[in-house]
Amino acid sequence: MKGFGYCPQPLETANSFLSKKWTISIIITIGNFNKLRFNGILNRVESVTGKILAERLKELEKLMLVKRTAYKEIPPRVEYELTSKGEKLMRAIVPLIEWAKKNK
Repeated sequence: MKGFGYCPQPLETANSFLSKKWTISIIITIGNFNKLRFNGILNRVESVTGKILAERLKELEKLMLVKRTAYKEIPPRVEYELTSKGEKLMRAIVPLIEWAKKNK
């Protein structure tokens, strides 16, 4: 694109993790429900496996996009929610989703 003066490098960095299968769906799902347990995410992100979901959640937690809270209860309870950084990312992704819907 001409006239914008942007360097694509930051977008390429974001793309390196956003392009992994299920990442965007996981971010949007957690954001839509504020807090979810693992099985709540697993049941809402169609076709994701437990193994992949666990991997993606660890990656998103490492990137500080998702916060994992473990409660010392029996049985154990763990909840996931977006951090403020994750919420900002979700708000940035939503227009892209809208564009994709309109331009199938």
